[in-house]
Amino acid sequence: MVGVPSRSMCKSKSSTATSPSATAAAKSMARSSTTAPSTSHHRRSPRAATTNGTHPPNHASYNSTSSSLSTASSSAASSLQALKQGSLPDLPLLLTFAELAAATSNFAPSHRLTPASSNSFRCALRGHPAAVFRRALRRDPQEVSARLAVLGHCHHAAIARLYGAAASPDGSLFLAYELVPDAAPLSSLLRGNAHNPAFTPLATWSARLRVAAGACDALSYVHLQAGTVHNRLSSSSLLVCGDGALLRAKIAHFGAADLAGELPPDDDDDDKSKAASARHRRTGSRGRRIEGTRGYMAPEIISGVAPSRRSDVFALGVLLLELLSGEEPVRYDYNKATKDYERTSLIESAEAAAAESGGEGMRRWVDRRLRDSFPVEAAETLTVVALRCVAKDPAARPEMSWVAAKVSKLFLEAQDWADKFRVPTDISVSMAPR
Repeated sequence: MVGVPSRSMCKSKSSTATSPSATAAAKSMARSSTTAPSTSHHRRSPRAATTNGTHPPNHASYNSTSSSLSTASSSAASSLQALKQGSLPDLPLLLTFAELAAATSNFAPSHRLTPASSNSFRCALRGHPAAVFRRALRRDPQEVSARLAVLGHCHHAAIARLYGAAASPDGSLFLAYELVPDAAPLSSLLRGNAHNPAFTPLATWSARLRVAAGACDALSYVHLQAGTVHNRLSSSSLLVCGDGALLRAKIAHFGAADLAGELPPDDDDDDKSKAASARHRRTGSRGRRIEGTRGYMAPEIISGVAPSRRSDVFALGVLLLELLSGEEPVRYDYNKATKDYERTSLIESAEAAAAESGGEGMRRWVDRRLRDSFPVEAAETLTVVALRCVAKDPAARPEMSWVAAKVSKLFLEAQDWADKFRVPTDISVSMAPR
């Protein structure tokens, strides 16, 4: 069983990357605003922010002390009234199976997220568009509510928000998440257009790095602030929405492995994780089932070791290589000469490209749909970071804080590179006769 950590709440994080200049500017503003009221580390609702004296004060309020006190009292009363009216979300929730069944019309095919999936549905939960996923429950259902109370307070701009959970009579766990509007899995954006394989919405270097930076920052938050393991990271679970400067990445299925009971009691210690896996293998015929996606599972996961942060880092490394090359992690191609299928590994092809000097191997390996419009040195750097993440030895893989810092720096450099080589659009040419 997964133990409940001592902390009771996760920290919120609303942005995926912050430049050093922006941080310095914020500190300068904080020093200059000595009269501003102190703020709590916890996030406040927009309604509360507008009713607690944060607006510029009315000059008439300075005429008397009683006038300002009455204004503050009315502000507090309006905040309480807003709370009583339910204007603030009451999520996350320990839902009931009956409520989910009603919201999805008893899990009807018309509510499926995709026609081929019988384990994912779309619906509306208390006014919130939601995506519901079914998972096998491998823990005491009584423990789900305690873990939900912790994970449900974790918020990050690059993580699809967890709305609630419910256990079904047949032993399944249903998890409800926000339904991200106009979002598509990364896998479909890289390889989803069968009619025109040469097209991808992610056709620029800066767009690829923006997605990579968002994914790295989100997984770093999962490990460091949420204190859990994702165990489901892949190009299918990374959602991409928006376009241009509004392009954003969101990790789906946050907390699913934790709530479903797929993690060892103490995932912070790899030795304990291995010991827990050994106990699982000694439980007889009901051994632990290997959970994961082909091509993203670390070698130790395949051998039976329980999921850990280091196995998450491995999956992220594969995802970075996928963003660079546009290729699947593992591909099987039919060879007409040998009349057999040949296996192509993305990790092996990346290692071969990185081993070539002069950058020629990298130019051939990086996704051709970028049309050679990318800085070769930056591509080499990102490839080296990704290959460190997919090291066979779990101890050789870096921490997510290091990976997120490296990729965020590359993203900022990609923006500068794009600005430098952007085609001017403010030049007008007159074709009229003179």
